[in-house]
Amino acid sequence: MPELFKQKDQTFSFESHNVTLTCERLDLPKYVAFRVSFSSEREPIVVARSKGMDRPFFWTSIPEGRQKEAEGVGKLIEDYLLDKE
Repeated sequence: MPELFKQKDQTFSFESHNVTLTCERLDLPKYVAFRVSFSSEREPIVVARSKGMDRPFFWTSIPEGRQKEAEGVGKLIEDYLLDKE
């Protein structure tokens, strides 16, 4: 799946649950990361794809604290990029 994140688009938007998510690819060494802004009242979030000890990859928030949200947003990003291919 690493090829999935080698998109030329550094910024892209898509809609989910009547909310537009605008994703900006961040240049962080060794991480696939996005700053995600929402068209709703929700605060922006930075999500990064990380490798875990007990599972191959997972999405986390930077800074930590919005883990559940990061997992959901990360999955939406993956689904969007897979559909785009």
